[in-house]
Amino acid sequence: MKNQNKVISLDPRHYGRPPAPTKAKPFAQVEWIFNQRSNRAQNADTKSNYKSAKTFFISHVEAIHGRKPYFLTQMWDELAMVRFKQELDDRIDSGELKLASHTLTGYFSAIRQVMLEAAAYGLLDSITLQETAWGSAYRETAAHESYSESETAKILDAIASELTYCRKVIAGYTSQDQKLGRDPTMSPKLGRKRGFGWGVEANMRWYFEKVLQNTPIIGTGAAKKEHKPFLTSATNLHGGLHELYRRWGVAALIDENLIMPLAIELQFLTGLNPSSLLQLRVDCLKEIHPLTGMPYLTFVKERSQGEKELHLPLLDPREQRTLMRKQSLRVERVITSIKRLTKKVRDQLPAHHELKDHLFIYESTGPRMHKEICAITKKQTSSWCKRIVEKYKLTNDQHEPLAFNLVRFRSTKLTELALEGRDLFEIQQIARHKSIKQTFKYLAMNRLDVTGRKAVSEALQRIRENADEIKDVKRNGKDQIQPIHFYKGLVADCKNVFDPPERIKKTANYVEGQACTRFNMCLFCKNVVVLKEHLPSLAAYRDQIHSIKSNNIQNLPNSNHYDQTLAVIDDLLNPTTSQFSSEDIQLAIEMSTTLDIIVDPLLDRGVMK
Repeated sequence: MKNQNKVISLDPRHYGRPPAPTKAKPFAQVEWIFNQRSNRAQNADTKSNYKSAKTFFISHVEAIHGRKPYFLTQMWDELAMVRFKQELDDRIDSGELKLASHTLTGYFSAIRQVMLEAAAYGLLDSITLQETAWGSAYRETAAHESYSESETAKILDAIASELTYCRKVIAGYTSQDQKLGRDPTMSPKLGRKRGFGWGVEANMRWYFEKVLQNTPIIGTGAAKKEHKPFLTSATNLHGGLHELYRRWGVAALIDENLIMPLAIELQFLTGLNPSSLLQLRVDCLKEIHPLTGMPYLTFVKERSQGEKELHLPLLDPREQRTLMRKQSLRVERVITSIKRLTKKVRDQLPAHHELKDHLFIYESTGPRMHKEICAITKKQTSSWCKRIVEKYKLTNDQHEPLAFNLVRFRSTKLTELALEGRDLFEIQQIARHKSIKQTFKYLAMNRLDVTGRKAVSEALQRIRENADEIKDVKRNGKDQIQPIHFYKGLVADCKNVFDPPERIKKTANYVEGQACTRFNMCLFCKNVVVLKEHLPSLAAYRDQIHSIKSNNIQNLPNSNHYDQTLAVIDDLLNPTTSQFSSEDIQLAIEMSTTLDIIVDPLLDRGVMK
């Protein structure tokens, strides 16, 4: 078997025998075996890792089993590793266990090595351990990790409010009803309650329309003296000049507060990294690619040579690409809005100015560079994001101030695509990563695991319910009004091969009325029937998936699907969770080593020969 470590038994005299656990020292054997492995390590860091892993494992065992004496021969059987991983998953799901993934990956690796060595030295009843992997560590820093679903919703609500103002400015000023407002200089002593003076906002707006001719001014130069009552009243009576302009849908300057919401929206749509986003040119959107005929975005990526391309139809689900082009149109609208908003600013620049064709430009409001035309920088994006957090009181899931930045939106976008069920290699193309491993690092595996385990849990529930239904059919026999017709399969039987799930019906190669051929989806089908005779094939299937994952993962299609498949099979072959007996499972695992079958041709094609 590819995924069982069948080790050669070594001379136990090199290790000796572990001490017997007692009530006072229930984990004496665990401490002993970890110390043996740690003492043999040459590197100080490695020794330290084994010691930390020992402490973690003992605390885990105590949380699961209490402080009863722990015997290695009883607890470390063929499925010890699989069972340990499942226990960790359950504790993470419940919120009981919270560790950085890098730490957990290191612990799992050390514990795995200790278990394998214990088997190799004949300290266990079995020399065969069923292997499983914890998976790659992912980045945990708040500066890079994906936003949760609730955090994303809060941010998008805040951005939506900011975008409302942006779109009002783009659309142009709308005058108030002519019946409203009067000249604020007339009889101001009659007071605001009677509708006179500068304290009435409608009067301020009358002055803006009749005197200023709908042209926003600021408190500098000649305007500061000529229109002093207007400027002073805006500050003292109406919450500030720019806040007043904001309510009216006008802007004195096209500053970063108008540009940044559109930049955030474009990044959320495309998943571009911040440096590439901020370097976009006004002509970055191309209508027709010479090879595909589809719209695409050109951008520059740091540490990469030449210009890159993002084919916008990739942002849409596969079934919508040729017709709806929803995301392409949204990207086009955002870029058009940015160009309209910055047109007057851009027109002020000389023909050959370096910022003339720069997409994200703005007018500075700072005292030293007042009204100067500049490009948005990473530093400014950071400052703006902090202001938004304060303005909208944005918090994370721990009710702390949210670490809002553009970097995290890239991880969020790629994770959202994965949650939609997109193929991993398709996500790699959108991210323009050279390596699939780099794409893995950007995905929030904790969010994917929750969704994945939900899908796994639902699949296992269906398998158990369908198995119970089969038992009822066999018991009732002729009394069954509409007996179920079983269709024999390799890894499972099917209640109706002519009625596959909706997601299979939506695939391009599905033909209405023909039998389903997507056998690698059986475990997640509503019609799946798993019987005892399927267990050897399932064990062989698990080995084949593990083989391709360890040998040539870049050729594995839809990696997320196969991860979920492994989780379902692991549960079915785990005596503590399976509806099948431990004897049936052990026999099936042994039989699978003699099977000469290819369960899934997609996997067979992927292995490097």
